[in-house]
Amino acid sequence: MTDPAVFDLVVVGSGPGGYVAAIRAAQLGLRTAVVEKDELGGTCLNWGCIPTKAWIVSAHLLGQIRRAREFGIEVGEPAVRWDWLLERKDRVVRQLTGGVGALLRGRGVEIVRGTARLPSPGRVVVARADGTAAELATRHVLIATGAESWLPPGFALDGTRVVTSREALSLPAQPGRMAVLGGGVIGCEFAGFFAALGTKVTLIEMLPRLVAPEDDEISQALERELRKRGIEVLTGTRVEDRRDGPDGAVVLVLAGGRTVEVDTVLVAAGRRPYTAGLGAAELGIALEPRGGVRVDERLRTTVPGCYAIGDVTDRRQLAHYASAQGRAAAEIIAGHDAQTDWSAVPAATFTDPEIGSVGLTEREARAAGRALRIGRFPLRAHGRNIADLETAGFVKLIGDAATGQLLGAHIIGARASEIVHECSLALAADLDLEDLARAIHAHPTVAETIGEAAEDAAGRAIHLLRQERKPAGR
Repeated sequence: MTDPAVFDLVVVGSGPGGYVAAIRAAQLGLRTAVVEKDELGGTCLNWGCIPTKAWIVSAHLLGQIRRAREFGIEVGEPAVRWDWLLERKDRVVRQLTGGVGALLRGRGVEIVRGTARLPSPGRVVVARADGTAAELATRHVLIATGAESWLPPGFALDGTRVVTSREALSLPAQPGRMAVLGGGVIGCEFAGFFAALGTKVTLIEMLPRLVAPEDDEISQALERELRKRGIEVLTGTRVEDRRDGPDGAVVLVLAGGRTVEVDTVLVAAGRRPYTAGLGAAELGIALEPRGGVRVDERLRTTVPGCYAIGDVTDRRQLAHYASAQGRAAAEIIAGHDAQTDWSAVPAATFTDPEIGSVGLTEREARAAGRALRIGRFPLRAHGRNIADLETAGFVKLIGDAATGQLLGAHIIGARASEIVHECSLALAADLDLEDLARAIHAHPTVAETIGEAAEDAAGRAIHLLRQERKPAGR
């Protein structure tokens, strides 16, 4: 007989992986609790994916208004109201966090507020804010505690002069000058947003190129576009020191002696798995060298009955990846079949222009010894993009030269985050370039560019004037 005092599953963390896992577990009949020390929805919903997109939409609209004359519309010079931007962002977040709470409660998931610790298998102790503690007995534990911003030495947070992406979302005023340390997804998105609003932005990246996991051509194109938008981009550059400047400014000393004086430094130098206070190592849960929780292909840790998903595993820091893992973990724990093939997980970067990618980059495919067939289509040649005045970027499809199998897709341009999903589905379904070329796309849509790039790979591009080549070329 089942003990009603024992949970089937306790989920630690309510981010996009944790709350999805809890809901799916409840759907499958498991008595489930979720422990959250901060806000429901985790970093993504409160200080990441959602609030940043609310701001980025505003920045895009501002750009459209400033270009209104090109669309045949005359308007006055728009004004940025920082307080309104903050209010709108907070309103969006409140609506969605409230929704997560309603979904959890509606499925019968018990929400426990506080900080979790795992003293022994099957026990979760939750320290509440009021100093009391709750102890939960459970058959399974799912760690979904996410990641936290990494701060380099000498960069203590103060909320205005030195901030991470979390504090940047609540700055009391728009900075006049900002340095962004880190040219990954977070750094590039914030750099683009603040620059669009009129902040003078210097983007500093230690590596030779921005968004390093992306295809080389994508990285190069993004750097060109950010420069066109007035952002000073410094790649291959190390910050060696920081000091206080006049009137509250921050002075960064770069390798070589150059100095950069700004009002605010946004540190976006990476995120590391968050396991502080959890007691994972003490319990015997093996950790990876960077601190991520080690899991196998079934999302199991080295302690029986304990699982982990999302950013805390330090595999791919993507909200939708965590959600997919959350569903899978709940299904595995409930004794059901689950999808555990993560080879076709798309990524999206909401810069201007956007980036969408899935599968192997050209560099990765060649390193694997594959002979390649590559198709490209520039957005400047596409009718819908021309009409929208969104001609920056291209679609790049990578296929196997012998079989035509789709290996990867890399897109930079307007709506890249949306149209990449066609390629994600194609990869998951093991479709090839010919399948994409033959698919009929509605006209005029941005998604047509996928078919155009596939036709180019086949050597029969209709809307490109280039020398015809054999399908198995380069």
